[in-house]
Amino acid sequence: MSVPELANFDPQRLAEKFRAILSEINTVLSRREELRDSLIKLGRDVIKLSGWAINALHRGRVEEARKYIEEMDSIVSRFREMAKSDSFLAESGFVYNVLSEYVEAKVFYSVVVEGVIPSHRELSVPEVPYLQGVGDVLGELRRLALDYMRLGRLNEAEKVLDLMEAMYYEMRALEYPDALLPGVRHKVDVARRLIDDTKSLLLSVRARTGYGAS
Repeated sequence: MSVPELANFDPQRLAEKFRAILSEINTVLSRREELRDSLIKLGRDVIKLSGWAINALHRGRVEEARKYIEEMDSIVSRFREMAKSDSFLAESGFVYNVLSEYVEAKVFYSVVVEGVIPSHRELSVPEVPYLQGVGDVLGELRRLALDYMRLGRLNEAEKVLDLMEAMYYEMRALEYPDALLPGVRHKVDVARRLIDDTKSLLLSVRARTGYGAS
């Protein structure tokens, strides 16, 4: 059996070099930890405001929702800039989760109040959290359709359901593995069940009330 000769092997020199390497890495990780803590704090505010805005919309309090959206916009602007300073954090799961919550509230508000669907470019978010957020919007649209049904406004409920189904089919056409679009396929599959359930309920309500019958 042969082994290499340790002609240039200097344990002290190598240990000092390794110490310098780890010192540099430690500095990076320390800054990253501080940044992560700051992002988590801002992220909690974004998630909270997103939920408040969505709930306000479901209660018909549009002006209240708008104020939450504006406050959320301001925080997300800072959140994005801070995240960009570290590529590791910028593409991390918790950053994407915060941005998906932002997308959910922004898209739902824009659809319901303004009649538009903002793109990922307009919201300045990456493709993955955008699609994750839009996937959750489908659930909010279903909730809105149910609210309209409870009020007997079946035509509005059907319009919301039509949009929900159209968005579902567009998203279903994105045939990519979960590694590229984490969580999106599951949200789309859930949306299909929600659409079917909502359709059945709408038909049942129409039949029971005679709404739309000639």
